[in-house]
Amino acid sequence: MTVAAAPGPRWLGDAGQVALAAALALVLLPVGWASVVDGEVSTAWEIALLVALVALHAAVATARRWPLPSYAVGALAELVLVAAPDLSGPTAEAAGSAYGPVLLPSSLCFFVLLYAVSAQDRRPWPGIVLGIGLVGCLLTVVRLSRFDGTGLQGWTWWLMVATATVAATVAAWALGRFRATRAAWIDQLADRAAAEERQRIAREMHDVVAHSLAVVVSHAEAGRMVVGQQPERASGILDTIATTGREALMEMRGLLGVLGGESSTEPQPGLADIDDLVERMRAAGLTVRLEADEPGPVAPAVGLTAYRVVQEALTNVTRHAGSRAVATVSVTRTARHLTIEVSDDGVGIQRPPGRGLRGMHERVAAVGGTLEAGPSDEGWRVRAMMPL
Repeated sequence: MTVAAAPGPRWLGDAGQVALAAALALVLLPVGWASVVDGEVSTAWEIALLVALVALHAAVATARRWPLPSYAVGALAELVLVAAPDLSGPTAEAAGSAYGPVLLPSSLCFFVLLYAVSAQDRRPWPGIVLGIGLVGCLLTVVRLSRFDGTGLQGWTWWLMVATATVAATVAAWALGRFRATRAAWIDQLADRAAAEERQRIAREMHDVVAHSLAVVVSHAEAGRMVVGQQPERASGILDTIATTGREALMEMRGLLGVLGGESSTEPQPGLADIDDLVERMRAAGLTVRLEADEPGPVAPAVGLTAYRVVQEALTNVTRHAGSRAVATVSVTRTARHLTIEVSDDGVGIQRPPGRGLRGMHERVAAVGGTLEAGPSDEGWRVRAMMPL
C-alpha cells in the first residue's frame, strides 16, 4: 500500500523561518541601522526608517505562518525606504554620494516575502503580489535615477538598477510558484495512489465476498435438497461451508488491516493455488476441467491477478451459466506471457457487465496485461494475457 509521507510538525517549519529571519537580521540589519543613524536625516525620518528596517526583518519571521500580512508589512516598509530622503554620512562618502535608503541591505528581505506569498497556491494573490513587486521596481528605478555614483552615470546606472530589481523580483516569484506547483503535483500523486489503493482493496473485497458467498449458497441449497435423503452428506456440506467462511473471514481481516494502516501477514493466493480453487468449486457442485502447465515462478502481482481472474470467472459461471454448465480453466505459459482462459458452455451473462468484470479488467491492466470477456461459440469465455 502506498501512503504519502506525513508532513513534518508545523513548529519545526516555523522555527526554521525564525532562524532564517534571525540570520538575515544578524547579517543585514547592523549595516542598515548604522547607515540610518549616521545618515544625517531628520529625527522623524530616522525613526521611520529604523521602524521600517525592523518591520522588514520581523515580517520574514512570520512569513511562513502569515504570508499575506507579512508581505503587506514588508511592502509598506519598502515604500518608506523609497520615499525617504537620501542618506549621507560615512557610508555615503564611501559610495561617492548620498543614496536612497532603498539601497540598504535589508531591502533584500522583500524578496523573501514575495517568495513566501507566491509559494502559496491561493489565487489570485501570487499574481497580485507580483504586480505590486513590479510597480515597486518602477518606483525604485525612478527614485534612484538621481543617484550619481562614481563611474555609474546616465542610462548605464538606470539600466543596471532596472535589470537587477526586475530580475530579482521575477526570480523570487518564479521560485515560489515552482514550489507551489511541485507541492500540488506531489499531493496529486498521493491522491492518485490512494485512489488506486482503494480500487484495489474494493476489487479484493468483491472477489472474496462474491466467491465465498457463491460457494456457501451453493452448498446450502445442495444441503437442503439432500439432507432428507442422504443425511450422512450433511456433515461434509457443513464442513465446506465452514471452511469457506473461515477463509473469507481471514482474507477480509487482512484487507481491513490494510485499511487500518496495518501490514497484512496473511500470504496472498497465487498461481499455485488455482488447483485448490478448482477443487473447491468442484466440491460446490460445478463441473470444472483444469488444463494447466507447470506453475513456475511468477511475480506475486501476476500470480494474484491470475488467481482472482479464475476465481471471478468461475463465480460468474455458478451465478449465470446454469446448473448444468461445464467450465474449463486453461493456464498456459510461454517465455514472455501467462495466459488464463476460463470458458463454459452455459447461457452466459445476460445483463450489462457489473463490478466483477470491470474489476478483472482493472486487475489485468494494472500488471500490464489485456483481458477479453464475452460470448463464445459454446457459451462464455474470459481470456487474460499478462506479461511475465
